[in-house]
Amino acid sequence: MMDSVAWFPSKLFDIHKFFLSDSQRCATVAPPSWMTEKQKTTYSMEQRAKLWAVGGGKGGVGKSFLTTNIGVLLAKEGKRVVLMDLDLGGANLHTCLGVTDLDRGVSDFLMRRYEELEEGLVPTQVPNLFLLSGAQDSLNIANPKYAQKIRLLRELKKIEADYILMDLGAGTSFNTLDFFITADTQLLVAIPEPTSIENAYRFIKSSFYRQIRLYSETPELRDLVEESMDRNNRHGIRTPRELLLHLKELGPEMSDFAEQQTQRYRPSLILNQVRSNNDVKVGHAMETACLKYFGLSVDFRGYVTNNDLVRRSVLQRKPLMMQSPDSEIGQDLQRLLGNILQRQKVPPS
Repeated sequence: MMDSVAWFPSKLFDIHKFFLSDSQRCATVAPPSWMTEKQKTTYSMEQRAKLWAVGGGKGGVGKSFLTTNIGVLLAKEGKRVVLMDLDLGGANLHTCLGVTDLDRGVSDFLMRRYEELEEGLVPTQVPNLFLLSGAQDSLNIANPKYAQKIRLLRELKKIEADYILMDLGAGTSFNTLDFFITADTQLLVAIPEPTSIENAYRFIKSSFYRQIRLYSETPELRDLVEESMDRNNRHGIRTPRELLLHLKELGPEMSDFAEQQTQRYRPSLILNQVRSNNDVKVGHAMETACLKYFGLSVDFRGYVTNNDLVRRSVLQRKPLMMQSPDSEIGQDLQRLLGNILQRQKVPPS
């Protein structure tokens, strides 16, 4: 269902406030109490908690599996990690982690049963890894209202952690897109099958349009973006590339704005359930197609092979990286995380 408030121009600016630079995020934040004195001395130069979003246009592509095991890998490196289940209508991170004692969750925070989001953290069997569960959420919380979404984003910045990984629901609802584009690192998961690829392209287009609209400072620009989402729009705009070209024709200011948005939008593509070298080529082909037809840089970060160990880990409710870290798929996951972290060190070209 459309979140009608989310499109109201005066409200959009509030979400815009959450798109902050690293220096802005940590400018006035005291070091977390759990840090050593040495860590505290360098804390002011670092971002407080890096926010990662794991999304995708289609369900069943392995977002929860990847969120869980990437989180485990980061925690094993000594990082304090929080996994947040934002698939509020179908949460299952707790199953992947083997957490059964859930007496609190995201909905309790949204319904103000407790005031600070950190109160909802649940320890897992992995040291340094915590869960914010959506498992016991009521049906009426599956689509948070605008004020609830803003409160959630605000409280996320207060959590004492090195990394917060958000496992998003499938599809392109406004809430899902907002959480995705608010993140510092955006991970888009797909599998090398036509339906998943098609949905991934739709997700890329929708999230980029949503980003431009959130950053738009005039009603005219917001109206243009909204109109462009209709394939029968009067400007003949069909793709993000055509929208960007149209913006550049509106003058130097709009041209600069368009360039800023393309630089800001840099999601990383992950292919899951890969079975052959031809499947791997799909990732490179999608990267090329996004640049050619959308005018957007979507970086193919890597892949995870199809493996029966995944099913076993789910059935046993224990993360694969705790069971079989040296397996082929375990090595895939370690290599994938290395690629993601390396991407963060390299500034956009």
